[in-house]
Amino acid sequence: MKASRTLPIIALLAVTLTATAQDYYPTIEPVGIFLNHDGEEEELTIGNSYDAPLEVAFYANPTDTAGYTLYYEWKIVRIAEGKEETLAVRNDENTEFTFREGGMDVSYRVSLAVTYRNKATGVEGVIEQDEADMMKFSLRSSSLIVYNAFSPNGDGINDVYRVKTQSLLSFRMVIVNRWGQRMAAGDENTLEVEYEDDYAYYVCWDGTVNGQTADDGVYFIVVEAMGSDGIEYTERRDINLLTRIRERESEIK
Repeated sequence: MKASRTLPIIALLAVTLTATAQDYYPTIEPVGIFLNHDGEEEELTIGNSYDAPLEVAFYANPTDTAGYTLYYEWKIVRIAEGKEETLAVRNDENTEFTFREGGMDVSYRVSLAVTYRNKATGVEGVIEQDEADMMKFSLRSSSLIVYNAFSPNGDGINDVYRVKTQSLLSFRMVIVNRWGQRMAAGDENTLEVEYEDDYAYYVCWDGTVNGQTADDGVYFIVVEAMGSDGIEYTERRDINLLTRIRERESEIK
């Protein structure tokens, strides 16, 4: 929706408009664009919640600008427990910002105001967004679920060991056997991530060691993570590798 437009502000009443004066004024249509979990560009939707961190590119999309000079002012505001904090003020036509803090009590508002000046007449005006048109959104609260079993036998069910997460800023894990030998390790930069619904699943282990399927038994995982809402996670769990059990169940059937 295009922002509302104010009437021109004339600094000097004695100014006489000439035939070169435009009979139109600039307009803007601000949008925020981010890459979704499928790697596709998506436009921010007012009122939606998103995973953290969220990197957004903001575009002013001005039109009817010929003969005018435009001055931009993006304002990025954090709202928490009824209090507003300005995180950034930007004066470029297009800008970027990464949002990292989530939680039930935190939201964001991004607005754009533009001052324009007619190069021929000096006439100035201001474009300001209506409150309803400002980009308002939030980031989801964090969560982390560590499962205790998987069965890497190629049947398409729980073939890899995954950790279910939401809105984490950092993640790292290590899996060892009963003698403390490392089976797998990684972090948010090195692990494969699979997305289902609103959750991110870190693929932590395929159940092999040096290209060979690991023995059935109990292994151990340690996970450390930081949530967008400030929650620090440290999880230690047993992992049951159940390849042979699943194979025997298949034979019985």
